[in-house]
Amino acid sequence: MTQKALLIGINTAGTGREKSMDSLNELAMLSETAGAENAYKIIKNIKKIDPAYYLSKGMLDEIKNAAVSENADIVIIDASLSPAQERNLSEYFDLNVIDRTRLILDIFAVHARTAESRHQVELAMMNYLMPRLKGFGTMLSRTGAGIGTRGPGETKLETDRRKIRQKITHIKEKLKLSEKTRLLHRIGRGKRGLLTAAIAGYTNSGKTTLMKALTGKGDPGEDKLFATLGTKTASIYDQVRRKKVIISDTVGFIQNLPLFLVESFKATLEETVNSALLIHVIDPLQADAENKSEEVMKILGEIGEGGKNIITVLNKIDLISEDQAFFLKAKYERLTGKPVIAVSAKTGKNLNLLKEKIFESL
Repeated sequence: MTQKALLIGINTAGTGREKSMDSLNELAMLSETAGAENAYKIIKNIKKIDPAYYLSKGMLDEIKNAAVSENADIVIIDASLSPAQERNLSEYFDLNVIDRTRLILDIFAVHARTAESRHQVELAMMNYLMPRLKGFGTMLSRTGAGIGTRGPGETKLETDRRKIRQKITHIKEKLKLSEKTRLLHRIGRGKRGLLTAAIAGYTNSGKTTLMKALTGKGDPGEDKLFATLGTKTASIYDQVRRKKVIISDTVGFIQNLPLFLVESFKATLEETVNSALLIHVIDPLQADAENKSEEVMKILGEIGEGGKNIITVLNKIDLISEDQAFFLKAKYERLTGKPVIAVSAKTGKNLNLLKEKIFESL
């Protein structure tokens, strides 16, 4: 049965209401991707975070009344809550309360299809649950289909920290084996002189659709967040140069992605680290697209890839006029200082120019 969710956006000093609203709208997309029905959305202005409840007493009463009025099943807060705050809020509302991080983990748990991405999700879930075990035994043992109850490792492990630590060690060993396998594949590609490129970008920017349009392989793109978790690879070939490029599609980036989650998904990001070229895909029609592209570059910089050979791709130009596409192309070339190509992965417009630029850049 679909859960009804109350979504609480947070506007702290210095954030700006517009940015807070964009983050709340993104939270709503995450909630829908997780399978919830969004019954209520509101932004709360917070001057000082309450250490026990995160929100002030007056806000708690307002949200509790709204939960009763909307017959809500779950409250999702657009913030990172401490274990104590999460526990106290759940008791106060008498409802399951989760934060942004847990919601993302739930989506990852559903969308992880390869063995490696499932291991990565499991590792992230273990790291998230470890500090939340005290006082949560009953709630964490509800292994149903609802939001906040998904993910591997939540049956009896919550009562035994030692077993969770053993599980984390076991998962890390499996991921190391996968890492060695990828390393051998990369060495093999290097020996054969194969060129490599990785597609990176904000989630739902059309990376997977572009991958399929370029290579003819891969899954059809879905209009939802985190449609791709595991790394997928395919190739394009240039008849004139007689050269082949191996292209990898990677997990999408998102605002406020917790560092431990980035670390857990290091495997998929390794494809960006070890590629000779990055194809940064931007959906210029997304709300706050400029800041989202900056967020991607920020994370790439954190993993040491900010200065890599990069092609910026403006996707979805089939939805705008030629004049708008021309203006946006010039704008992003000024902003990024990188070559920009405006394409439509859906219709194939200018894909030939992108392919030419890929081979030229390599």
